[in-house]
Amino acid sequence: MPEDKDLVELELRDGVAYVTLKSPPLNILSAAMMGSICDALEKISADSSLKAVAFTAEGKAFSAGADVEEHRPEQAAGMISAFSRMFTLLGGLEIPIVMAVDGAALGGGFELTMMADVLIATERAKFGQPEIRIGFFAPLGVAYLPQLVGPQRAMEITCGGRTYSAEQMKEFGFVSYVVGVEDLQDRLEQTLRDFRAASPLVMRLNVRTLKGLMGRPMEQARKAAEKVFLEELMVTEDVQEGIASFYEKRRPEWKNR
Repeated sequence: MPEDKDLVELELRDGVAYVTLKSPPLNILSAAMMGSICDALEKISADSSLKAVAFTAEGKAFSAGADVEEHRPEQAAGMISAFSRMFTLLGGLEIPIVMAVDGAALGGGFELTMMADVLIATERAKFGQPEIRIGFFAPLGVAYLPQLVGPQRAMEITCGGRTYSAEQMKEFGFVSYVVGVEDLQDRLEQTLRDFRAASPLVMRLNVRTLKGLMGRPMEQARKAAEKVFLEELMVTEDVQEGIASFYEKRRPEWKNR
């Protein structure tokens, strides 16, 4: 078993934070693993130069779920504390989250993939909440999955404990792209290439506004977005740089201010 500090690798490259789960073969989401993910996320949150974060994993599973041993009543509070901290940090990111999933994403691993803004899965990837069959339910599954796949699908997935293919989850609207195993890295980099083109400042404004307006009535949301556009976006130097680069037919040189 890797040391706690080696459970997760964080690499910053060309405006993107790459987070790799490194506890093969199953990448079990123990409290220690989730603590390492949280440490990486705190560094990512503090770096205003980043434009996206990409999650990948070593081994035959993206993550086969949380540590069943840590679900014992005397250990559950610590496990849920680590779980809650991780999802709070993920939800607070102001850049897109891209996940590249190969193999199983089950239980807590499936819940982790629920935080992806773009989810790329291989043909052999599989998803599910099997914990209902051993006496547990999935906190994020019951709280957030209905928003992603609808209440009926969420009820079926969380109550039935079945495993679903990548193609099925794409039909449900959960998976963005299904690719061959050999194409996973290329598809990930294509997606990140699009995000890299943006100003990091404007990316954060876009994501922060989009997240903040979810669930609001359309007219209210539009007016709030227009206020951000005029009062926060239009005063940035990157707006002027974007306009100049358009007319000068060159790539923008973002100042991030």
